Amino acid sequence: MNKDWLTTGETAGMLGVSRQHVVDLCDRGELPCSRAGSHRRIRRRDVQQLLEPSLTREQEKSLWLHRALMGPLMIDPTTVLDQARQNIMVWLPQHRSDGMAAGYLEQWLEIVDGGVDDVAEVLVGTDDRSSELRQNSPFAGVLSDQVRRRVLASFREHWGQEHSAA
Repeated sequence: MNKDWLTTGETAGMLGVSRQHVVDLCDRGELPCSRAGSHRRIRRRDVQQLLEPSLTREQEKSLWLHRALMGPLMIDPTTVLDQARQNIMVWLPQHRSDGMAAGYLEQWLEIVDGGVDDVAEVLVGTDDRSSELRQNSPFAGVLSDQVRRRVLASFREHWGQEHSAA
């Protein structure tokens, strides 16, 4: 069978649920499927989308920009981490100490102080915490305006291709 298409049993194994639950998801229209006779076939990418948290357009755009930060972080971690630390120290006094923005900046400070591996995990993480932290990113100024514009243009192209009406 084509590796892009899965049986209900294979899908159940990937999702950690029963085969009947997969059949029910298909019958309710919650999991797209095709029929081959009496058998249902599910696209692997549809199953993978169920396994991955879905991101809004803004969250995905932020993730795209932060993925671009991985290059500078890997090439010159000291400079990138120092820039983030400096931004945090400038911005922190501008927010209420008991406010959410200050809370995110304090979390970022702990992450930055944890080093490159901790920072990289949040920059490319798709979990809720990483997504929230990226909305309050201390990495302003790491990417040049030109690079930032190119990354955003690339994101728009990607988004248009991946999310165009089928």
